[in-house]
Amino acid sequence: MKFGDYLKQKRAERGWTQPEAASQVKIEQSYLSKLENGKSIPSGDIYQRLAQVYGINPTDMVGVLFPAELDRLRDIDTLRDLLLERSRRDVETPRRLLIAGLAALVLGGGFVGFSMTEPARSMLEYTYRSQGVIAADAPPDSEIPPGAPGADEQTRFFTQMRGPMFTEKVPDGKRIWLLVGSNEIHQPPRYRWALIPGFALIVGGLGCFFVAWRWR
Repeated sequence: MKFGDYLKQKRAERGWTQPEAASQVKIEQSYLSKLENGKSIPSGDIYQRLAQVYGINPTDMVGVLFPAELDRLRDIDTLRDLLLERSRRDVETPRRLLIAGLAALVLGGGFVGFSMTEPARSMLEYTYRSQGVIAADAPPDSEIPPGAPGADEQTRFFTQMRGPMFTEKVPDGKRIWLLVGSNEIHQPPRYRWALIPGFALIVGGLGCFFVAWRWR
């Protein structure tokens, strides 16, 4: 917003005509018209009168005026410190955003790299099957008819081959496990979870750069 438009808005809020407002501020109507049309900038004394009569809050006004308009008001003593502080903040804030964005990108890249330290692996998975529990002294080739006592067929999977057959002791006797097949399985990287915070930090870092660019 231009300073002149801001003055018009404040005058309209009070329902004053230009002559009425000029009388309140104790300036010529023609001068007030120049201020509202952007053809003139008030002196420090006139600005103080406008601020008092219109109830202008400097901080609120600085927050809505265009940067070019603020540059025109820098010679007003009561606004100089406020404008210098705003300029300092406008420089420091993007700088902090850039530093935060750079740090986020570095950390995000570190997480992504960490997730790739161990590649995906392929391995064989061996399938063993047991027909059920047999007596501890039964020969290894004993078969258990379906429905017979101890018939409890189970299947287990191992990533290491334990031979074509192996015996396992159980409370009621033993189980004979026979190799019945194998298949290839793929294991994802162990640290794959690090991709999530990695990409989140990268997106956050790029967001910081974008906000810093828009801030300017």
